[in-house]
Parts: sequence; structure tokens; C-alpha cells
Amino acid sequence: MLPNNYWLFIQIITILFVTPGPQRVLIISNSMNYGFFRSLWTGIGDISANGIQMILVMFGISTLIKAYPAILDVFKYVGGFYLMYIAFKFFFIKTITQNDKSQPFRSYKDLFKDGFISAFFSPSAIVFFVVIFPTFLVPGDYLIIHFSILMTTHMFLDFFFLIIYAGVANKIAVFLKNYPNFITRISGVVLFLIGIKILLTKNHI
Repeated sequence: MLPNNYWLFIQIITILFVTPGPQRVLIISNSMNYGFFRSLWTGIGDISANGIQMILVMFGISTLIKAYPAILDVFKYVGGFYLMYIAFKFFFIKTITQNDKSQPFRSYKDLFKDGFISAFFSPSAIVFFVVIFPTFLVPGDYLIIHFSILMTTHMFLDFFFLIIYAGVANKIAVFLKNYPNFITRISGVVLFLIGIKILLTKNHI
């Protein structure tokens, strides 16, 4: 009843989730700047985008991308520039600390949007779902069941590791609460560099 090579699938995605990437850096930055619980909305946006990507693969979008690989360039530019846009915003905010209540929180909607857009337009995520994900799906009577298991597993483990990243980042922020500008500037620099890296990456299908 389990999907083809299910345990291999778990091993692959676990390695991907443990390895720091744009979405991990983003939730770390939001956790340090806006708090642990609010940053989780960034994680919810991330897994929501991935869920939609997996559903699109089921409906044959992978065939379209393979036929027109230039589509990946569009996703690359949108994703890369959006991360750079978030980076610039970090240069103009002050980290919220328990002793400073004057700085307004960003809304749940904005934090969700950060996670959703950065994940949905991530070239590496697109390549994974177009090239690797379908290999674990075998056409047959159990296709929908297998797809549901893979999607649920992916979203659960992804969110689980995002929670860990956000939790650790929030603990670190406590020690840096006397240096709020340091946190925001580092967040901005790292996200900006990741955005540039994405823009310079060559996509291969």
C-alpha cells in the first residue's frame, strides 16, 4: 500500500530539509525578528506552496515545464528578486524585543506570503517536483492514495524541520536582543546573497 521506494523518499527529503536553503534562512530571519509563533506562518506558506506544486505535477504541469524549460527562468527571476525584496525590507526595520513594544509586528498574512511566494517560485523546488517526485508515483489503482501519502509526508516533515529552525533561531535571538540591528542586517545580507545566487543559477531539467 505504501508508495514505490517510500523510505528512500523520506531519506531524500529529510536531507533536503536539514540542509539550509532559502526557506530555512527566511523562517530563521522571521523568527529572530518577529518571534517564534509568528514565523510559523512563513512555514505554513512554504508547505502550502509545496502542496500546490505537487498537485500541479499530478495534473501534468511537469510535462509542460519539460517541453518549455524557459518557464523555470520565469520562476527563478520571480523567486530571486522576491527574496532580494524581503532582504531590503530587513534593512529598514528594527528587531522587536520584549523591552520594545513600539515596533509593529508584521501581519500573519505578510509572513505567510513571504513563505508562499519564496517556496512557490523556488527553482530547486520546481526541479524536485518535476524531476524527482514523479519517480515515486506508479500509475495504477493506488495512485491517488500513494500521492496523498507522499504529499502528506513531505508537508509534515518540511514543517517539522522548519519549526526546529525557527525555534533555534528564536533562542539565539534572545542572546542578541541587545543588538537588534545586527540581527536585521545579517538577515538582510544573507537573504540578498541567496537571491543573487538563485538568479545566477542555471536550471537543468
